[in-house]
Formats: sequence, structure tokens, C-alpha cells
Amino acid sequence: MTHAKTDAIIDNWKTNAGLDLSAEQEQQFKAWFAGAAERFHARREAGKEVITQLFAAAESNDGTKAEELLGKLREGFRQLSVGREKALDEFDAILKPEQRARIVVYAVKQAKEAGRPVEQLIDSLFLDAGESN
Repeated sequence: MTHAKTDAIIDNWKTNAGLDLSAEQEQQFKAWFAGAAERFHARREAGKEVITQLFAAAESNDGTKAEELLGKLREGFRQLSVGREKALDEFDAILKPEQRARIVVYAVKQAKEAGRPVEQLIDSLFLDAGESN
């Protein structure tokens, strides 16, 4: 994730969610964003590759390969959930409860206004992370 995108997200939260960060928290937060975006991008790319292979297996009626790839896909979904929880734990360690509350309330409001689930909004923060580096 580019520094500009991270700065824009933090500035948005400062302005719209009333987030007040210390200089140390801001640096930790920027490092957290970079690491989380990198992990998210890697999982996303791995998932795309499995889907490409699954498509080929389905086209060639290779049930054995399809079963193997479906298992990889399911494991990828499990890892995505674990990764999301790990990222949230790291996020929680950086911010005080009242800071987290401001961000969560703002995210819920944003998601509601956009008609999207909060998880989708959280994941969208990291979308295109690899393309924007």
C-alpha cells in the first residue's frame, strides 16, 4: 500500500471519525497497514491462482485435481479468517479502546450508507495494495 493511500485513510479517520493519534501510534499504524495490505494481497493472488487452476480442472473434467484445488480453496478461506483476526488483534494493540470505537462507529456508518457489509469495507482498505505500490 502506498504511503499516500495510508495517509489518506488516516487523514479521513482523523477528520471524519474524530481520531486523535500520537506520533508513535501513527507510525505503528502505517507499519500495520503496510504489513496487513501485503498479507492480504498475497492471499488474494494465491486465491486467484487456485481459481485459475480450478477452472482448468473443471474444463478438463479432472475430478481428482478439482477435489485437491477445492481443498486448497477451503483452506485459503480458513487462512483468510485467521489473517483477518490477526490483523484486528494487531490493530487493537496499537489503539486505545476509545480510538477503536471511533473507527468502528465510522466504518459501520460508512458501510451502512454504502449498503455494504462492514467486513467488505474493511477488506476494501487493502484492495489493490499490490497494484498501488
